[in-house]
Amino acid sequence: MIGWARATGVLAMTAVAVAGILMAPPAGKQLVDDGLQALWSMSPKQAQAYLLKNPAIAVDLANADGRYVDDLWNKASAKERKAALRNAPQLIGNLEGVDYTDRDKANRIYLARALASTTKRVASKPQDETAQFRLRVLKAVKATLAGPRKPRRYLVELTPAPRPLAAVAVGNPDTATQVTFDVPGMGTYADDMQLWTQAAQNVYDEQGKAGAPANRSVIAWIGYVTPPPGIDAALGAYAARGAPRLVAALRGFKVSRDGAVGVDLSVIAHSYGTTTAANALASARLGIFSFVMLGSAGIEENIRDARALHCEHVYAGEAVGDTQAQWGRLTRRDPRAPSFGATILHVEGSSGKLPVTAHEPIKHSNWNNDPTSAAYAKLTDMNELAKKYSDHVTTFGYLDAGTESLANAATATTRYPSRGLL
Repeated sequence: MIGWARATGVLAMTAVAVAGILMAPPAGKQLVDDGLQALWSMSPKQAQAYLLKNPAIAVDLANADGRYVDDLWNKASAKERKAALRNAPQLIGNLEGVDYTDRDKANRIYLARALASTTKRVASKPQDETAQFRLRVLKAVKATLAGPRKPRRYLVELTPAPRPLAAVAVGNPDTATQVTFDVPGMGTYADDMQLWTQAAQNVYDEQGKAGAPANRSVIAWIGYVTPPPGIDAALGAYAARGAPRLVAALRGFKVSRDGAVGVDLSVIAHSYGTTTAANALASARLGIFSFVMLGSAGIEENIRDARALHCEHVYAGEAVGDTQAQWGRLTRRDPRAPSFGATILHVEGSSGKLPVTAHEPIKHSNWNNDPTSAAYAKLTDMNELAKKYSDHVTTFGYLDAGTESLANAATATTRYPSRGLL
């Protein structure tokens, strides 16, 4: 077990790699080859020392051509891949071009190690807010993966800093013929992983009802730092930084699936996530089947219309009861405007489906639908608890089970649905 000081050094090095995606040029093939060869030929102790002594290796790998990484990884022996997972899980788990099953293995190893070292850190330095937040994230990720799940969940991203990021796939992205990335908006951080993965699970389940293929995957992607609620959501800085990370993730998927021929790749985004995702999709032709925007914080003026997003289909929906989305559009365009050209997605409730009543992406889950659960433990006044619970059961977000919004988003991301949009 590596100590906190050494672990912090490795975390910092990995954070540099994450930032490197935005600023460094693509790494040369020889550098990538040398880096991977080193990681799978050393002992764990030697590998940690090597990474600390050569922090540029992390940046080289983070900026590697995913096609070359994919080729190297596939040519490596099972023994070499196992050694790399063991020696540098914090790198391999986020390396585009590595298959998602192996990334899941690496990230679970890293999760266990990070939980152990961070728990010790918080115990010894309880005032360390950074360590406290990291521990909340790691616990949330662990809870997201805990217990038997149908379908299986895969931890396909886990990066430590500056604020931890994570992504959990519901269903296997390595075999799926329909894959959907769920991109969150303001105020959704990696310590919300349980709730955001529940949103992905809801999409997965509803896609099945819409006629989607059984081998599908929905990825709860908290892969960028979202803005906090407030004025930052009306500005473009967080989206500008997040868009290249989404492009890297989408390209990485396509590379790991040999171009993803025959795979329908879609994006569902909420709130500020629509701004980030639109920036990403406008910047590159990624072969996106469907892009669904819910409660959009707005599209930047330089994106002239839906055609500039390079998607087969573009949808936008917003609830009358959503009073927050409009504030994100102080300097941006509403994608529902006729001039933009998106298909309007209805979310107000029809055909027995529930209406969206607020801006939130999801309000309901197993752990807050029960009035005796820990979600309500701090409320000692029974009248206050009754009011809060009554408000809860009558409030619905865009990706809550049973809503028209969820049903339409699932239908819109399924190429040959068994039903039409509501």
